[in-house]
Amino acid sequence: MTLTLDQAAQATRKRPPRLPRKRRSQAGLKYGFAFVAPFAVLYLVFVLYPVLQAAQMSFFDWDLLGSVREFIGLENYERMLWGVDIQWSITNLFWWRIGVLALVAVLLVGPIKRRHISVWSVAGVLGLLGVFVALGFAPGKDGYWYDPTFWIALQNTLLFTAISTPIIALLGLVMALALQGQRRGSRWYQMAFFLPYILPVSVVTLIWTYFLSPGQGLLAQILTPLGIDPIPWLSDSNTALTAVIITTIWWTVGFNLVMFAAGLQDVDKSLYEAASLDGAGPWRKFVSVTLPGIRHVILLVMVMQAIASFQVFGQVNIMTGGGPGTSTEVLIRHIYQTGFRDFELGYASAMSLFLFALMLIVSVVQMRFLGKDDTK
Repeated sequence: MTLTLDQAAQATRKRPPRLPRKRRSQAGLKYGFAFVAPFAVLYLVFVLYPVLQAAQMSFFDWDLLGSVREFIGLENYERMLWGVDIQWSITNLFWWRIGVLALVAVLLVGPIKRRHISVWSVAGVLGLLGVFVALGFAPGKDGYWYDPTFWIALQNTLLFTAISTPIIALLGLVMALALQGQRRGSRWYQMAFFLPYILPVSVVTLIWTYFLSPGQGLLAQILTPLGIDPIPWLSDSNTALTAVIITTIWWTVGFNLVMFAAGLQDVDKSLYEAASLDGAGPWRKFVSVTLPGIRHVILLVMVMQAIASFQVFGQVNIMTGGGPGTSTEVLIRHIYQTGFRDFELGYASAMSLFLFALMLIVSVVQMRFLGKDDTK
C-alpha cells in the first residue's frame, strides 16, 4: 500500500506529548489564579482592607485631624446602642417583633422540610433573633439614649428602605411587562425611562427641588388653578421623606426596568405556548411562567435596590439636609457628619459596621426567600 506525500508527512510528524491529568489541572489552576489576580488585588486593597481598618478603628477614639488614637474597647458600640436607664420589655414594639418572629418561622419552614439547614439560613435566623431581642430595649421614664440621633436616623433609613425598595422593584417590573414584546416604540420608551438614571444626584435633586417648590415650582403652578394650596414638600416634616422617596423612584426605576426587560427576553417562549394550550390565562401565565423565569433577576434587583436604599445619602443631603429637624436624617448622613464634621472616625466606623451587618442580614433573608429554586 503506497502513501501519498501528505499522508507520509502526517505519519512521520511527531505528536506533542500529552500531559498527565494532574499536571493539566495544575496548569489550569495556575492560569485561573493569573486571570483573577488583578481583580483579587483590587478587591483586597480597596474593599477588604478598608473594612478591616474600619473594624480596628471602631475600638479606638480616632481623631480625623489630630493624633488621638486611644484604645477604648467597646465604648463606641455602647454609645451607639445604649443609654441611661435602658429597660427591656416584652411589649415594646410588640407587633414589629411579632413580624420578625414570623419571618424567622418562614425562614425555617423550607430547611426543616428538607431536613437540611444551611449556614446562610442559620445566619439569617440568628440575625433576625438578634433584631427581635434588640427591639425590646427602650429608655425608661427618665432614661435616654447616648446618641438619640442614631436611632432616629436608623428609623428613617429602615422606613425609606421598606417603602422605596418594593415600589421601585414592582414599578420596574410592571413597566417592563407593559413594554414587553415587539410593541411599537418600546425601545424608545425604555431609553426615555432609563435616561434619569444616568443623571448625577445633584442634577436630579435640583430638578425635583424646583418642581416641588411651593412658591414657583411646576407642581404648585398646576395645583393653584385647581384651588389646591401649594404643599411645602421639603419644609414640612410630614412630607419631606415622601418627597425624597418620590425623587428616588423617578431617578432609579429606569435601571430596574432595563434589568427586568432583559430577564423577560430570556424566558422560553415555548412555555407560554404550552400554557396557552393548557388553557392558562394571562394571570396564570404570569404566576407559573414569567415569575419563575425571572426569579434570579428579581433576586438581583431586590438585593441591589435594598443595599442602595440603605445607603441613601445624596438626595437627603442636598434636598433637605436631614431636616426639617431630624425628620429625614439617615444613617449614612449621620455617619458622614460624625466622621467628617465632628472628626470622630472611631465612632463613625462603629456605625458603619452596624450598617454593614444590617445590610448583610437583609440580603441573606432576601436570598433565602427569593433565591430558592422550587423546580429542583
